[in-house]
Amino acid sequence: MSKVAVIGSGLVGATTAHTLALRGSCDEVVLLDSDPEKAQAQAVDVAAAATLHRGMRVYSGSYAQIRGSQVVVVTAGLRQKSGESRSELFASNALVFQEIIPQVREVAPGAIVVVATQPVEPLTEFTTRLVGPDLAQRVLGVGTVLETMQLRAAVAAHLEVSPEHVHGYVIGEQGDSALVVWSNLNVAGLPVEAFAAQRGKTWTAHDQVLITDRVQRSNRRVVEGKGAISYSVGVAIVRVIEAILRNAQVVLTVSAHDPLKGISYAMPRLVGSGGVTATLDPMLSREESFRLEVLLDSLRSTLERA
Repeated sequence: MSKVAVIGSGLVGATTAHTLALRGSCDEVVLLDSDPEKAQAQAVDVAAAATLHRGMRVYSGSYAQIRGSQVVVVTAGLRQKSGESRSELFASNALVFQEIIPQVREVAPGAIVVVATQPVEPLTEFTTRLVGPDLAQRVLGVGTVLETMQLRAAVAAHLEVSPEHVHGYVIGEQGDSALVVWSNLNVAGLPVEAFAAQRGKTWTAHDQVLITDRVQRSNRRVVEGKGAISYSVGVAIVRVIEAILRNAQVVLTVSAHDPLKGISYAMPRLVGSGGVTATLDPMLSREESFRLEVLLDSLRSTLERA
């Protein structure tokens, strides 16, 4: 029996549960929230969708009900307010995590904890420190899985090819600082420039700038347009959950602690039932390596200032 707990029944948490139900990703989903009535209402709503998969249970409960979960997804926390810095948001949501993570560890010590609350990378590191070094491998953040999906879709649209043939990664952290690894992006095994030439398509520095902007600012534009992002991030979270439940050993750009760097950030990593089982080196260019180090310094500062 596969069981997933979703802590936080707001838009992202509910959408994640709904996506799990539509895909039949697991046998059981339990929703928790600081507002129990909200969690119950969301569970009833999602349970109706789960009737497509008749063996799937969806319900709400307390921390006692997450016992036996293979995966615990944390979406609980405050949204970033206008004018609020990422450091301020991190400080606020770190207080929320100080309440949540010890209870998760007590009831479901073997579960993989997936962090989806913003800002993901600092909170992934914070969670890792809360659980301690022995369980660090069992903590990961949704990272830049969504941004990597957006990159592949944008490149595919430009070159008029299916996204499944586009292979490339976005690393570092979500949002405006997301680092697109252009140096080793390929399409159907060909360097992107060669593929574009064979297809009679342009591939210029300006094309890269436009695609980078689309990847980095896509989520912000969605938030500005409708107030919050939910559907796409729900799919990204479920992609990570399914990799864990199925022991897929699939490469995803999740966030995890790097003991050498002393911080959590997104990189291509093998994900399976044990969480992150390996981190891959995407062979960055000198410029990309420099930009990544700058980004990591910024993440360290966010943790230190909180």
